[in-house]
Amino acid sequence: MSSVIVLSDSDEPSSPIDKCCGNGRVSETNEKYHTDTSRDIDLPEVPFCRRTESSSSPNDEDLYDFNVNNVDDPKRARRRSPHAASDSHDSEDNRVEKATAGKGSSSKKNKSALKEERLKRQQTLAREKALRAITSKKSRDMKPGECVKFMEVNLDEGINAFPFSAEIQTVLRDADVSFNVTTESIPNSITWQRNIEECFVDENNEIRARRRVQKEKYAVVIWSNREAVRHVADGTLRTSVSSCKALIPDYSMTLVIFGMEEYFACGKKASKERSEQNSGGKGSRHRGKGNQQFDALPIISRQQLEMCLTEVQIVDKCSSRLIENAQDLGLMIYQYTKSISEIPYKLQKKDNLESKFDWYVMGDNRNTVRVDKDGNGLKRLWQQQLSQFNLSTLETAEAICNVYPSPAQLVEAYRNRTPEEGMNLLRDIPIRRAAGPLTAARKVGPELSKKIYVMFTSENGDALLGAED
Repeated sequence: MSSVIVLSDSDEPSSPIDKCCGNGRVSETNEKYHTDTSRDIDLPEVPFCRRTESSSSPNDEDLYDFNVNNVDDPKRARRRSPHAASDSHDSEDNRVEKATAGKGSSSKKNKSALKEERLKRQQTLAREKALRAITSKKSRDMKPGECVKFMEVNLDEGINAFPFSAEIQTVLRDADVSFNVTTESIPNSITWQRNIEECFVDENNEIRARRRVQKEKYAVVIWSNREAVRHVADGTLRTSVSSCKALIPDYSMTLVIFGMEEYFACGKKASKERSEQNSGGKGSRHRGKGNQQFDALPIISRQQLEMCLTEVQIVDKCSSRLIENAQDLGLMIYQYTKSISEIPYKLQKKDNLESKFDWYVMGDNRNTVRVDKDGNGLKRLWQQQLSQFNLSTLETAEAICNVYPSPAQLVEAYRNRTPEEGMNLLRDIPIRRAAGPLTAARKVGPELSKKIYVMFTSENGDALLGAED
C-alpha cells in the first residue's frame, strides 16, 4: 500500500482528525484512492472548542479562555463567545460610568469648595475694609478741630441771671459748639459732656454705630464780685469751695470771679473821695456816685483775696481766675471746651511716644526744626545746634555753617589736626552782622571754639565745656 503525503503551507498543528487516522483508518482525502477500506468505520468525535449555555461552567470558561489565548492564529484569537464579549463590554461600560460619575462628583465638590473659599475671602476683605474705615474715622474724629464738634456745654440756668450769659452763648454758637441750659448740682456752674460714637462691624460686614454720652470731669463755677467779697470778708471762701468740691469729688474745678477789678477800682475811688472829704475839698459833693452799687459791701483788700485764693488752690486743689468782661469770659469757656475735647488725642499721642522711647525726644515746641524725608531742614538744624552753646548767636552759627556745612565735615577737620590746633580751629572765622562796607566784623573767638571742640571730640560724658584739661 502506498502512502499519501499531504503537504500544507499552514503552520497549524495537525488536527485531531489526522492523529486519529492511523491503524487502517484513512481520511477523506484518501478515500478515492483506497477503495478497500470500509466506510463503516466509526470515526471518533472531534472535541471542538465551543460551549453551550446548558453545559457552561466556570471551568469550561477558563479552559476556553486558555485555549483561545494560546492560539497563534489571529483569527482564532478573535473567536470569543458572545456572552463573554457582552460581559466584558458591560464591565467596561460600568467602569467608564463609575469614572465619569466620580469625576462629576469630584468636580462638583471642587466647585463648591472654591465657591466657599472665594466667599470667605470676600467676607474677610470686606471686614478688613470696614475695620480700616472705622479706624480712619476714629482717628479723624479725634484730631484737633474735629473733636470739638462732639462736645456739649451744660450751662446752669442760674447763669442766665448774669449780664454775660448772652455773650457766652454767642461765642459758643459762633464756634459751632452745642450747649444746653440745664440745672446743675452746683449753682452757676458749667460742665461738659462728650458724644461718643462707637462703630463696629456686624455679621454682614456692615458698619454700625452706637452713641453714648460721656461726662467730662471738669467744672467751672462762676461767682460775682459781690459773692466773692462777702465770702472773703466772712472768711467762708474756703468752706464754700470745699462744699462745692464735695458735690463733685472727682472733678477738676475752676473758680471764676467776675468783675473784681471793678470793685477794687470803686474802692480806690471811694477811698480817695473820703480823703478829700476829710480835707474839706470839692470832691465831697461827688461822694457815692461812682460806687453806689458797692456801698452795702464790706471792704476787702487785694491781698486778702489773693491769700484766700491761694489757700483754696493748695488745700482744695481748685484753681481760680479773675475775669473782668463778658468777652473774656466767653473766650475762656470756649478755650476750656477746646482743651477738654483734645484730651483723648493728646493722651494717645503721649502713649505712642512713651511706647517708642524711654525718654522724650519728640520736639513739638516752637523752637524745634523739622526735617523731612528729602533732608530739607538739615542745615537749619545744624545752625540750631550750634546756637545752643553759650556765647553763640544766630550770626555765629551761620558763619560756622558757611565754612563747615555739616557736623561730619567739622568732625573730620578735628581728626586731621592736633588737639591744640583743633581748639583754635574756629577762632578766626569772621562774623558779619549785616551787609555793606561799614558793618563791623568780629570773630568767633577762642572760648567758643574750645567749647565746640570739647563737645565733638571728648570721650568723657562728664567733661565740662570750656574746662581746662
